[in-house]
Amino acid sequence: MIRPLPPELAKIAKKELNENPKQFADDLLHLKEWIAKQPHLRARTDEQWLIAILRGCKFSLERVKSKLDLYYTLRTTAADVILRMTPIEPKFIEFFRRGTCVILPHSKKKLHPRTILIRAGEYEVENNNVADIMCILYYLVQILVVEDDIASVVGTKIMVDYRGVTLSHLTQVSPGLMKKLVAVSQDSLPLRLKGSHHMNVPSGIEIIFKIVSGFLNQKAKERLRIHKTHEELLEVVPPDSLPEEYGGTAGTLNEIIEYWVDKFKEYRSWMETELTFGTDESKRTGDCKKDQGSFRKLDIDDSVNFENMNLRQLPPHLLEKAKKELDEDPNRLQSDITALRTWLAKQPHLESVNISDQMLVAFLRGSKYSLERSKEKLDLFYTLRTLTPEFYGNRDPLEPKIQELLKLGVFLPLRNCNKDDSPRTCLVRCGLIDPSRHHLSDLVKMTFMITEILLLEDDNFSVAGEETLVDIKGIGMGLVSQWTPTLAKKIITCFEKAIPLRLKSIHLLNTPPGLETAYAIFRAFLGEKLKKRIFLHNQNYKALYKEIPKRILPKEYGGEDGSVEELTDFWKTKVESYREWFLKEEKACSDETKRPGKPKTTSVLFGVEGSFRKLEVD
Repeated sequence: MIRPLPPELAKIAKKELNENPKQFADDLLHLKEWIAKQPHLRARTDEQWLIAILRGCKFSLERVKSKLDLYYTLRTTAADVILRMTPIEPKFIEFFRRGTCVILPHSKKKLHPRTILIRAGEYEVENNNVADIMCILYYLVQILVVEDDIASVVGTKIMVDYRGVTLSHLTQVSPGLMKKLVAVSQDSLPLRLKGSHHMNVPSGIEIIFKIVSGFLNQKAKERLRIHKTHEELLEVVPPDSLPEEYGGTAGTLNEIIEYWVDKFKEYRSWMETELTFGTDESKRTGDCKKDQGSFRKLDIDDSVNFENMNLRQLPPHLLEKAKKELDEDPNRLQSDITALRTWLAKQPHLESVNISDQMLVAFLRGSKYSLERSKEKLDLFYTLRTLTPEFYGNRDPLEPKIQELLKLGVFLPLRNCNKDDSPRTCLVRCGLIDPSRHHLSDLVKMTFMITEILLLEDDNFSVAGEETLVDIKGIGMGLVSQWTPTLAKKIITCFEKAIPLRLKSIHLLNTPPGLETAYAIFRAFLGEKLKKRIFLHNQNYKALYKEIPKRILPKEYGGEDGSVEELTDFWKTKVESYREWFLKEEKACSDETKRPGKPKTTSVLFGVEGSFRKLEVD
């Protein structure tokens, strides 16, 4: 039984997490079936637990799978942190009572992220290690996940007090240990971290912050704050959440600690069961997850994204397709990524590019693991960011024009695929665009933004490809007139030669009279293979259902899988959640003044040779 959220929390969950209780049953069934199919994974399937993890991943099923896998894998690869001691051992409670890590009470006056207090100097280095604090945090968070809806919806904040920290404490924080600590806290725990606040910071700790910063994602880096006084802290943590020792009114620290001691006793049987879960790496399909080696070559001034070190593993059905159709070899994957990174580092015109391993894998898959084709696509991908500002300029999701298109739902990947190894179907609704307010290039911009998210998150999309359903209902001559040969060539160049996707089919629905000219322009730039993959259905929905079954289509198209409104809300929230990523990516483009040899120009790439007198319109 899933606890219903109170109205105020439900409103936040819908707006910020894209929560839709009507989809709970489908999402939970999907996750339970996925867990059952993982031979290496022993995971908890309690529905309240899974819902909280879905909230922590903003209801992205793929992110949940990745987080669940990592969460239980770390029981093996970071056992020296997670399993140092357990809540069923007396030494755990003994160390916990030192008050090194405790969750503070809720604010009674306003909804606020749950605050986790860490007192890093409150232990003796002769008897304990900084990893013991993370071990405590790991089990505290499990209780929050199960019973605290405010934490799962609004999130958490970490408050670190360094009073009492000595050089002996600092020397325990090796880069290898720090990497594991961040993996556990940032990448595997199923709660949203809304900020970290640091106080009483001693001199000489800069080196630790540099190491930590190297493993944090961009959002966590931006939310890290150092406070010099208690007064500053009270501005970000409600006073009625803070213990009296920190100027608050939430009771004494000892009272708060004893509350949690009782909680651990209450959850003893739950914890005993939890300790039976984990992974058996000998049964994992594909490569085993291993510890990430040493840090001997790590430059602490470099920005290292831990996510890049842990690529999503493909589920068996997609791995088989990737091997068969794309020549993917998991044993060769890291060397191919290294080859691309080595090549990128030697391209002076691409020095602003900082691409994740997951995106590099998308380029490899989109090029069927040809390194030369991958390099060509990468080069053109970032070159086009320079040469087509109408597609790649100002991609801030909060920009008014983009907000309008997000609310309209002009490009909507569907929730489910036809089969486990089928392409992702994407719905394009051109007729919703008002040509007096938007240009077709705005639709292309929106399409490219969501496509990049799919390349990062959706394995069906990167392995099996995309099939596009284009609804032309409502399109008028004002929009058709924007469809010029130059625009057509730019779009096709992007899709065919730069973006690493496999376009499996295009289905045109509700085609109006007079479309022949625009369609002929479109076909003129297509390769022969793609020409054969375009299907005109007009209003023949029966023919469409043979290609795209009803069970994955929204109800507005005679389907059975939710509504267009739900899809629109989901993708609006999803794109907005990538705001920081899009803003950072605007800087990633080619500098043609630094390109070895002749610079690329729009006339070279898009000059429409000759006339269209011989254009075939059959």
